[in-house]
Parts: sequence; C-alpha cells; structure tokens
Amino acid sequence: MLARLDEALNRRLTLIHAPAGYGKTSLLSQWRRRMDDKAFVAWLTLERDDADMKRFGQYLALALNASDQPAERGDDGDPPAPDLPPRAALSAIINRIARETRPVVLILDDLHQAESPPVIEFLTSLIRLAPQNCHFVIASRDYPWLGQSILAAEDQLLELHSDDLKFSQPEAEALLGGGNEDALALCDLDMILERTEGWPIALQLTSLSLKRGVDQRQLIERFGVPSTDLTRYLSEQVLMTLPEQTQEIVLRTSILGELTGEVVNLLCDCNDGWLMLERLEQQGMFLSSLAPERQAYRYHQLFAEYLRERLVRRDKAHFCALHRRAAGWFLEQGDVTAALDHALQAEDNMLLATIFESSGGWRLIPQGHQAIAARALATLPEDMVTAWPRLMLARVYLEIKRGEMVLARASYDRFVAEVADADISADLWNEIRVVGDTLADYENVPTTFDDLLAREALLRTLPLDDHLIVANISETLGAKYFEGGWIERALEPTLTAREHYQALGSLYSDIFTRFLEARIKRAQGRVKEAGAILSTAQSEIEIAFGARSDLAANCAAFEAELLYEQDQPDEALALLGWALPHMEQSDGWVDVYAAAYLTAVRAHAAMGQMDEARQVIAQARRLAARRRLRQLDLLASLCELELLIHYEPEAEPARAYADSIELDQLADAMAEESPVYRPVAAAASLNRARLVLLEGQDTTALAELRKLKRWASQHGAGRMLIDVNILMAHGLRNTGEIALSQTSFDEAVGGAMFQGIARPFIDGWRFVEPSLAGTADSSSQMDRFRAQFLKTITRSRANRAPNLASHGGLNEAEATILEHLSFGYSNKEIARLIGMSPDTVKYRLKSIFRKIGVSKRRDAVRVSRERGLIVENRTVDADEKA
Repeated sequence: MLARLDEALNRRLTLIHAPAGYGKTSLLSQWRRRMDDKAFVAWLTLERDDADMKRFGQYLALALNASDQPAERGDDGDPPAPDLPPRAALSAIINRIARETRPVVLILDDLHQAESPPVIEFLTSLIRLAPQNCHFVIASRDYPWLGQSILAAEDQLLELHSDDLKFSQPEAEALLGGGNEDALALCDLDMILERTEGWPIALQLTSLSLKRGVDQRQLIERFGVPSTDLTRYLSEQVLMTLPEQTQEIVLRTSILGELTGEVVNLLCDCNDGWLMLERLEQQGMFLSSLAPERQAYRYHQLFAEYLRERLVRRDKAHFCALHRRAAGWFLEQGDVTAALDHALQAEDNMLLATIFESSGGWRLIPQGHQAIAARALATLPEDMVTAWPRLMLARVYLEIKRGEMVLARASYDRFVAEVADADISADLWNEIRVVGDTLADYENVPTTFDDLLAREALLRTLPLDDHLIVANISETLGAKYFEGGWIERALEPTLTAREHYQALGSLYSDIFTRFLEARIKRAQGRVKEAGAILSTAQSEIEIAFGARSDLAANCAAFEAELLYEQDQPDEALALLGWALPHMEQSDGWVDVYAAAYLTAVRAHAAMGQMDEARQVIAQARRLAARRRLRQLDLLASLCELELLIHYEPEAEPARAYADSIELDQLADAMAEESPVYRPVAAAASLNRARLVLLEGQDTTALAELRKLKRWASQHGAGRMLIDVNILMAHGLRNTGEIALSQTSFDEAVGGAMFQGIARPFIDGWRFVEPSLAGTADSSSQMDRFRAQFLKTITRSRANRAPNLASHGGLNEAEATILEHLSFGYSNKEIARLIGMSPDTVKYRLKSIFRKIGVSKRRDAVRVSRERGLIVENRTVDADEKA
C-alpha cells in the first residue's frame, strides 16, 4: 500500500475513500514518514467545526506554515492564525506552495468531518489553481466530488478504496501472531477473515483480545457476534455520528442481506430508496455494491449484525414487523428463500408454514434450498408440520438427504398410512409417489424391468409443465436403467430430466443429471467424454455452491474414479483425501459411495499401501451398515477379493475368501434378466473368471467370459468389454488359440488406448503380460499408437512399486516434494515446480509426515536433515526462483 501511495507524487489528486476502521490515517501517517526526504508535506486533520469556510482556509494556511507536524489548534479550538477571507486565503496558500522548489504534498485527513458546499468549492478551486508541484492526498469516509472526472481523464487521479485497504490472509496471519507457537489454526484464521471481510479494526481488536490472553477457542466460538470493543467502536465512531433520520434508515434496512431501492422504499416508507443507497455508499456506511452496475448493495456483515442487535434491543416488535413485511414482499417477487428467511426471523410460525407449503414444501429441497427448508422444519411445531402434507414430505426428503434412511422410511410409511383414506388430489398423490421413489432409490431397493416400464407409462400421463415431477421421475428412471445394466436406455430419460430441471432454473438438481450422464459415458467406455462432463460440472459447482460443498465432494468422487482409470492414483487419492470424509458426513447414494471407496482402495493398493486399502474397505463396510446399503457392502467384499487376485502370488487366499462370501451365488445372478444388484453380479462374474483362470481352469473361465462379452455387447458396456477381452486373451492363449487370443487383446487395447484407460492392464498384469509377448511392431500409424500405449503401461507397471530404500522409505515423488519443502516453498509453488495439483502435493505431504513421524512442515524439514534425507547445500536455480 505504501508503494502504491508513492504514486501520489505523479498524480494531482489521491483519494483514499473507505468506512471507519480501515486504517486510512495509519496508512497516511506511515507514508508521511517515507516522504520526509522526498517532498514538503503538510498535514491537516479536519473536525466538524472546520466545515466553516474561514476556519478551513486558516487551518490550511497554518498547516503549510508548520509542515513538520500536523497543524495544532488553539486552546479554544480556534486557529492561531490571521483571519483571512476565503479569496485571500486561497491566494496566500497558492503563493506559499509556489515558494517551494520541492514537490508539495497536502494531506487532508477526515474530510467527511468538514464537508460543506463552501469547503468543497474552495478545495476544488485550490486543486485546479495550485502550482504543478502540488499534490493533494485526501482521506474521507464520504466520497467527495472535487472535479476528479477531469483529473481521471488526464491520468492525474489515484484512488484507494476499502477493497485495497482490507487485509489479505498473509497480512491477517501476521497481525494475529502468525510467527508464534500459539498462532491461530489456518481454519480459524480463514473463518475470522471471512467474518471480518478483512476489516482492519475488527482484526486489530481480535489481536488485542489474543494479547490480553483471551482463550482462542472461546474467541472463535464467540466470533459470530461483534465484541464489546467493536460494538463500542461502531456506536461511537459510526452510528452516533449520523443524523437521526439516517440512523433510522440503516437500522431498518439492516434486516436485509441484499438491499435494493424497492425494498428500501418498502421498509422506510419512502420513494427515493435508490438515492438513499447511493448516499449511504458515498458516506462510507459499510455499504458496498454487489456489482459494478450498482443494482444491489449489502452492508458489511459485522456492521449489519451490530445494527440488527441494536434494533432488537430497541423494539423487538418493530423488528419482527419489518421482517413480516419483507417476507410478504419477497414472496410476491418469487424469492421463496428470502421470504422463508424473513418469516423465520419474524418468529411467525403461521406465516412460515403458509409460505413453505404454498411454495411446494418438499419441492424446495431438490431445487437446492435444503438449508432454509431444514431451518423451517426445525422451527415449526410438530402439530403444524403434520397438518400440512407437503411439509411432511419435506421432512421425509430432508431425512433422506441427511442419510437418515430408517427415520425417513418410518416417517414416509406413517404419512402414507394417515392419508390413505383422505380426499387428496391426484397431483398430491404423484408428489407422494415421487418422494417414495426417491427414498427407494437412496435405500437401493431393487427394481425390475417391468417396474421401469411402468414408470415410463406414468411419465406419459403427467402434465409436461410440472417440471419438477417430470424431472424427478425421469431422473429416477435413468438411474434405475443404468443400475440395472440397460445402459443405452438410461441416457434419454437422464437428458429429459435435465431439460426440465433447467426449465425450473434448478442448477442443484441439474448437476445430478451430469453425474449420471458421466457414469453412463464411463460405462460405455467413453472416459474422456465423462471427464469433460464432470470438469464442467465441477466448475459450475464451485461458482454456485463452493469448492468444498456436498456437490463438489460427490463430483470429486466420480472424477477420482476416472483419474484412477487413467493411471493417476496419486491425483485420485488427493481428491478423495478431502471428498471422502466430507461424503461420510453428508447425504449420498450407493453409486457415489462405491466410486469413492473402491477407487480409494484400488489407488492405495496401486501405490503399495495395502494397510490403507484394507482400512478403506472397513470404512465402506461401516457406512454400508449404518445406512443399510447392502449393495455397497457386497461391492466392498468383491473389491477385497479383487485385491487378493491381483496382488497375492497364489490363488489359495483368493479362493478361500471367495468361498466365504459365496462368490458363485453372487456371480450366477448375472444370468438373470433383473438381478437384485446388477453391479454386484457383474463384478462377481468378472472376479470368478479371474479366479478360475488363476486356478488353471481356462475352459470354465472362457465359458463365463463369453457370456459376459455377449451381455456387455448387447448393453453397450464398453468399459466392461476391456476387462473381459483382457481375460479372454489370457484364457485363449493358455488353450493354444493364439490368433483368437491376439484378437481379443487387440480389442481390449483398441477400446482403451484413445481413452487413456490404463489401469485394467496394470492391475491385471498377471493376465496381460503373456499377451504383450505376442505383440508385433508395425509401421502403420495405428500400430504406432498401440505400441506407445503398451510401452506406457509397461513403464508404469515397472514403476508401480519403486525402490524406497534410497530415500528412507519415501518414494521419488515424496523425496522431491520434501526437497522443495526444505527451501520454504508453499504447496502451490511446489505443485507448479513438479507439475502436480496443490491437492496432490497436500496428500503427499501427509504421507511424508506419517512416514517420518511428524505433524508440522518445519519438523519434517528438521527431521529429514537429521536423517540425511535432504541435501543441505543444493542451489536453487533461476527457473525455480522465477
């Protein structure tokens, strides 16, 4: 900031405009000391009485004649200087400046205190007429109009605002004791920075509290409410300095999260709301526009909370009445979330229930309004919830989203029994069925093909303008077709659901159709298309819902699955490192849990971390038991069998385990048209084929594999065909059918190489290696691609279990990261240097810390140097510095 302010010597006018507590005076004071050898500096701090033109001119002249320190006032508050009329004062000031050969800097602090038409006119004239060596630096809470539009056109204007003055994270960390052992945890620091929005005075008061010995945990827990010191500051320095009418305006409008002229008119009983907002912004009332077009504003959250608390203490009934008025207005505007929020704060249960039910009740949750629906249900008394059908359905839907399946099933069945004989509309019965189907989906209740055809018939009877119902049933239909293995039929209802969600403007529900479409593409073997869909979805999720939201975690699980397929197990684990714990605490369904857990298991195993792989299997089983997800439990068992087949040297352990989980019974279900769990049957059948191949029963394995290939071809399961063809190639080679073996292997490679699907070949190396011996070089372009793909697989297989001895148990990537860490690089800098994502670097660092037995970065460097894992005297080259 000081460097930016140095530019004032190249500008005629510098304006520092920000609300109270942003450090305007502190910044100017520090900058003034920098200017001692560079310029003649005069400083004048203004007060309310200086709005008088005579006093202002006299003090300005005094400041110029005593520039070694800020101008002082006489004992009676009057300036100890000659009483000059304004014109004479202007001439005297200009002449005084003209006598200086050095640059002259005139600092006017707190101009808002003395702002009046005569003072502004005088100052505008002075800026225009002063010699060229004079530079004006003005700090103010209000935004003064001093002819700066002309100066801006001439590049003679420098402006600094609250966004420039607010603290960044490193600055806040430094202020709050970042170098001390007792420094705040990063998550606590982030929370404080988010709540204060970088407001310097709030951070300074927090720092003083810490220095006084306030317990950190208590400080963090209390941080949702402005402290006593901050309350006093806001009262004395902000609110009490306003005219009574303006105080009333800011108190009334503080109940709003977003202010527009129309809603200000509503709450303040006026018709000039937009002008009020503009004036408040110019007066530095902690009010900022939400967009350059200034179509909406908001107060700083700590200021707004202080105002609301003051309004409640003054008149609680008036506070509630304002919220009731706002709730009705927002409902008329179609903003249901805001209407419900104001009804909650009005503490009017009847108004709350009426708005909730009339807005669709449960329908709000799949449209992305789960949080406000949960607040409403938690507030309303039991008898009121049970009296409104859509509120009861909202309770069921909320229990589903929280993963409370037992409660949801009990609530739903009880509600259906109560309304069975009631006279309710066909539309409401459709809504009841939709919520019931959603519950069944989350419970992973098996569905037959006939059930799905019945749902298709139901869709044809529904009104197409009821977008949520049509979308919900279509999405469920697509998901059940996919789960049942009817992959080609799954896409059309999925896309239909998306069209209806988009018609509703529900990005939240739309995202789930992206997940399903990506799953369909992956099952078809179109991994790159799936990746593109998920990448776009993740970008939209981060913007609309946050980078660590439930949706972001779900998307990360599916992305990790694709990363693993493309032989990026460390990147997959980096994503799952945060996403999986998040998912375990939020809502989810079998598909996303299976993708997350099974990918984590395979990735750990691929990196030689078998203990971690088994721990993840145990986690999956615990969650499956807690949420009654039988399919997830079976898939976890089959994944454990897969590890035994791929990584145990002999077949006996795998056979014993297969018998214990009744593998044959699970695999035989693949022959049924509608097995209970098609993904389980398919995984069981593949594992049985692998196992009997290991046992030398090639003919038996080939019979099973031919059935699987026929099924996969008929259902468009291109990804399964890769696994099947790899195993068929192995079995056919063992039975002497070399040509057919090579054809099968070529089909596997052809389906995988342009999609980057490498892991089936690496994980199944014991089945792949014999087929590689039969590959022949060719000069054709296609065979060059094929040869490069196989070479990449072979190289990756060779590096799968690197020699760790030379790095004290660390692999090559970890040793490289540790070396960069020793030079003080951040995770982002290390990521840039070695071509990894920051999340992957973070995951690798956790692994390093675990291996060498530390928990902090500096301890990792110290211990590693003591053990000789880091070379002390390596020189950092110019590229790294850049």
